[in-house]
Amino acid sequence: MECHSFFRSFGEKESEEIEKGIRTQSLSVGDHQVRRMVFDPGTPIPVHRPPEDVVTLILEGRMEMTGGCETRTLGPGELFLIPSDSDHGGRALEDRVVAVSFSRRW
Repeated sequence: MECHSFFRSFGEKESEEIEKGIRTQSLSVGDHQVRRMVFDPGTPIPVHRPPEDVVTLILEGRMEMTGGCETRTLGPGELFLIPSDSDHGGRALEDRVVAVSFSRRW
């Protein structure tokens, strides 16, 4: 019987700058992806449209996010739920922002 590890750590992954001021680390298992994101203060988050549903949890700092016709300021412990193929974007506010997103490709 083959044994698989169920444990992963962001500490095992290199950080990648995907846009100026936005660094990510990704962990994947099958169709599931968890991404840790760090945004420098004031960094804009370009409007984009992921093909999958995404749940983003803010761990540190505050960010302003726009989805659909609504804009909100989110802080630690708050979630942003993004349905697939939905435009959204925003910006990190005065603090560095750390967030984790969860998604699954269909």
